[in-house]
Amino acid sequence: MNLGLIPPSLWPRLPRRVLHDADATGVGHAGISEAETNDMITNSRTPVVNVPHVRALRKAIGPNPPVLWMLAAGLAVGGGGCATRRAPSPLEGQALFAALQQAVGAAGKKAEPSLALVKSEKSTPPTRRTVGGVTFVMRNPADISPSGGILLTPRGHVLVPGVIKPDQDDRLTVVVGETEHVARSIKVDDTLGMTILKVDSDEAFEALDLADGADLAVGEWAVVLKPTDEDSAFQKLSLLAVCQGEKAGRYRRFLLNQPLASSAGALVVNLSGQVVGVVDKTSGVLSINDVREDLQRFLADATGERLPDEELQKKGWLGAVFEPVNKEYARARNLPSSALLVLHAARNSPAAAAGMRAGDWVVGLNGKPLRLSGALALEYFSKSLRPRAGEPFGVTVLRHGKPVELKGTYTKAPQPKTLRAEDLGVTVTGITDSMLFSQNLGTEHGVLVTEVHRGSPAANSGSARQTLIVNKDIIVELAGQPTPTIAAFGKVLETIRRDRPPVVLVKYYRGWLTGYAGLNLTLGEQNPASQE
Repeated sequence: MNLGLIPPSLWPRLPRRVLHDADATGVGHAGISEAETNDMITNSRTPVVNVPHVRALRKAIGPNPPVLWMLAAGLAVGGGGCATRRAPSPLEGQALFAALQQAVGAAGKKAEPSLALVKSEKSTPPTRRTVGGVTFVMRNPADISPSGGILLTPRGHVLVPGVIKPDQDDRLTVVVGETEHVARSIKVDDTLGMTILKVDSDEAFEALDLADGADLAVGEWAVVLKPTDEDSAFQKLSLLAVCQGEKAGRYRRFLLNQPLASSAGALVVNLSGQVVGVVDKTSGVLSINDVREDLQRFLADATGERLPDEELQKKGWLGAVFEPVNKEYARARNLPSSALLVLHAARNSPAAAAGMRAGDWVVGLNGKPLRLSGALALEYFSKSLRPRAGEPFGVTVLRHGKPVELKGTYTKAPQPKTLRAEDLGVTVTGITDSMLFSQNLGTEHGVLVTEVHRGSPAANSGSARQTLIVNKDIIVELAGQPTPTIAAFGKVLETIRRDRPPVVLVKYYRGWLTGYAGLNLTLGEQNPASQE
């Protein structure tokens, strides 16, 4: 490991044991061996760190000795269970502090050109007050809410946290380097909780490379990078923080020991300069490794670089119904607490085509195990799907205690046919196998009422102060003729229109009950709210 993290001018000031194996070019290899570790503990001229601390640091950091030296010395200087046989000299302290500064500065140097500061100015005019003949412009501080942003393309597409609707009237500006540009919102992703802005400029920007991502281990150091505007001389502020844990979910969020409430949109990197994530509105660090794929898709939609045909633009579906398991049941059956029970796989669905069956236990999606437990596991799974027609998927299930890998391709979500029957005053739709199970319908041999028209025969009040037909009724017969499908319903309706009977008898299922209603087709348009 070379000493790029420590200025060469400071090498002579560091303890010599840090600089072993220097090569002829003057670039040393600051490896700290086990013998060096023991020497740090036993040599009376060296700050002494407890053995468990040093060895834990070696294990956590791996082959990054300059950082190990800084942390070990930091423990010795600042306490942390350390003892010293003599206080470190001022030169040693200065060198270590300078080395730490250099490490922090080097970590964020690569990403700095891709940072942006986003300011949103509300369209409401500022308040004006006149005092003693002098008019003061009183601007509400909430009118301008700066946040960090990240340049994703050389053309000026900027990722910012939060939802900024394209149709809102706020004036958006983006500061890149020392230049302020006008910008506009072009795409919002509510699931990510992110917005992509487009800078109105012909300038070529330096986009952030999201491929080189890294996770944070508990106790690992990170650098939070915040851009500023002219008021702060366009400095890039670097905040050193320590990872205290992570919050599980569809996208993990790393928790740092520094307050990040005012750092939304800030980029977070590790001491090697690898991108860890971005600070979101919850003050957590959204994992770039978890969000990368969805972010790339989001960017493609915003830029129009990927132009799938109309079929692929349709939202896909999996076609299965799941139920979470409680922890006690999972423990008794030796199942992961995040497992989901397959209750139903719809006919002709991607799930059924892949071989999914009722009774399977879903434990993984696209090569990754499910997370969390109970209802949170189901929510995580649902958000992780994000199906698009034509895209492949992989599901891992447990069947009879053995893992089975299922692979398939999402298809367009089926759209049942709908018919608007103005004569009766209802809109009905066909019933699919998926609807039958997910909506707990009593039968699929009928048409489902999705709307009752105001002032129509179906909206006439019944004996229980309720309209004769209500939403989610299933009409199974019309004028004595069965209506198992939307096509059959349409044929019977044509007959009614031709014969023009004054009353039509409707047989329906309401939940698990069977009912009949006589619709008076001679009723004129009237407001059902005025009926008693």
